[in-house]
Amino acid sequence: MINDQNISEHDILLRLQSGDQDAFRVLYERYSRLIYGNIMRFIGDESVADDLLQDVFVKIWEHRASIDPNLSFSAYLFTCSRNTVFNFKRRLKLEIESAIHLAYDSTGFVESVDSILHKKEVQNLIENVISQLPLQRQRIFRMCKLDGKSYQEVAEELQISVSTVRDHIVKANKFIKDVLMYEGSLSSLLLIFFYLGIS
Repeated sequence: MINDQNISEHDILLRLQSGDQDAFRVLYERYSRLIYGNIMRFIGDESVADDLLQDVFVKIWEHRASIDPNLSFSAYLFTCSRNTVFNFKRRLKLEIESAIHLAYDSTGFVESVDSILHKKEVQNLIENVISQLPLQRQRIFRMCKLDGKSYQEVAEELQISVSTVRDHIVKANKFIKDVLMYEGSLSSLLLIFFYLGIS
């Protein structure tokens, strides 16, 4: 058992390299809270952050032999946690885009989405994100996406050009997609992306 008050980090890292599980435990206890906070800055979801924290330390254990005891271990951890977060977001984006394409070809999925979309928490999340748009963009987005009006119909009603309507929709889609990628759970993302027609 290591008493981490009486041993330098350099020596702990040397022990980690040799597969010492006590050394690994000491490092986890010393840095896990700090790294968790760093992950939360990027994710904002406690359950996801918990999983990613475990992923970071699993990677530390798996690659322990390549860790240089002479370099800053905290800097190494921060880099590892940042890469883990970015890889997670990249995978999530690919999963969402794949699910959206599959959803359009699946009648069963459409029926299940229709039933779930009536849930108040999903409706509230949709409304909250749309309400963050500028007022004119918000109005155009609601008319096109929620009311089902064509760009031409919206343009005539608001006395603006079709290209202006299209520009507002493109910018609204990008904003909503960015917000949901950062804040939403995977299930909510899939539902909302499908509902709003954001691809």
